[in-house]
Amino acid sequence: MGLGRTFMRAAVAEQHMRMLVSDGWNIGPSADITGDRGWGWSGFVRALGIPGVGRALGLYADLIGGLPWDAYTDRGRAYLEKIHPRPVLLEQPNPEEVRTATFGAWMVDYLLHGNAVGVIAARNALGVPTAVVPVPARRVGVRRSDGWTDALLPKGAIEYSIGGRTFGAHQIIHVKGLAEPGDLRGVGVLEAHLNGAGSLDLAAELARQARNIGGSGVPTGVLKALNPDVTKDQMLEAKAGWLLAQRDRTVAALGPGTEFEALAWNPEELQLIEARKLSLLEVANLFGLPPRFLGAPAGDSMTYSTSEAEGIELLKYSLSGHLSRFEQTLSLLYPRGTQVKANLDAFLRSDTKARYDAHRTGIEAGFLLRSEARELEDLPPVEGIDDKPEPPAETEPATPADPEPEEEDQP
Repeated sequence: MGLGRTFMRAAVAEQHMRMLVSDGWNIGPSADITGDRGWGWSGFVRALGIPGVGRALGLYADLIGGLPWDAYTDRGRAYLEKIHPRPVLLEQPNPEEVRTATFGAWMVDYLLHGNAVGVIAARNALGVPTAVVPVPARRVGVRRSDGWTDALLPKGAIEYSIGGRTFGAHQIIHVKGLAEPGDLRGVGVLEAHLNGAGSLDLAAELARQARNIGGSGVPTGVLKALNPDVTKDQMLEAKAGWLLAQRDRTVAALGPGTEFEALAWNPEELQLIEARKLSLLEVANLFGLPPRFLGAPAGDSMTYSTSEAEGIELLKYSLSGHLSRFEQTLSLLYPRGTQVKANLDAFLRSDTKARYDAHRTGIEAGFLLRSEARELEDLPPVEGIDDKPEPPAETEPATPADPEPEEEDQP
């Protein structure tokens, strides 16, 4: 892409952003794509404030954002060929920020709200998108068109409402999470686990209690009146004096007819250790992560000798489903026969010796060229390297056979 087109792409994306925010994102709760049930616009910050949730979101965002994304085409053949250079939409979707920031933010929105959304801001001469403006999913409404909107969409078509404007599905990138069949939006962690006794609310409440107890130093308890003639005002005065003494870290003095009974607080309960361990385990489960990745007790004796094995487990059981949704959604933006795939080579990169042994096996078996092995190792090409003859295989020297015993002459 030339320099002029690059500036034009950035200018068009900036224009779209100004139009989208001009109406202040006024959208009713009933049209909210997330249904975040009271966490509102601060839900993202509140979720990050829970240690386990912040760790899980950061892990997923860094993994998705750090992966290169490539496009492959079959061009009518029986095999896929990587497109060079990498399409600009996959290299830098939003001209205003790096790819890591865009994909990382999309992943967090996808996990929390069940949807990752962006407005297509620019296309090339073939109509292929080249720039996108990401928008918070909680500010996006989606429904079936009634045929009367300004977008002039046919009745029953999917339409999106963003910043007071209406968009057709062909103008939107929408990665949808888990949903019921036919539902237009996915369900994220916030909606699924904010129901009064949900895992996120419980985790936030445990953190709040730990802060309050540790900050004030006043354990939960009962102030008892032993004198039956004590009045309500006297009890309130005794309570205020007790709290003041505890907060000032001074000695509390109670009257002869009053005593304080703590409700079974000990140092371990004071820090809510066991409860917070259980909360961390629940957070790991709701994000589909092995507990040890969040620092929670794993509850098993499974160990791994290499980081590659842990990476394979994380990809297989936690990341693969999310990657597939992103890959298939992005593939729909390109002509038929083109597929978008996340490049997992860096994620699954093994140690040097294991990689070199694998290259040697592939070259000797004939399904890998030397030039291809150098490309996998990010080494510069060497002219004629594939024309060199294969080195002779090392063979062990033959062991001389034992001489046969001479037959004795018979008399």
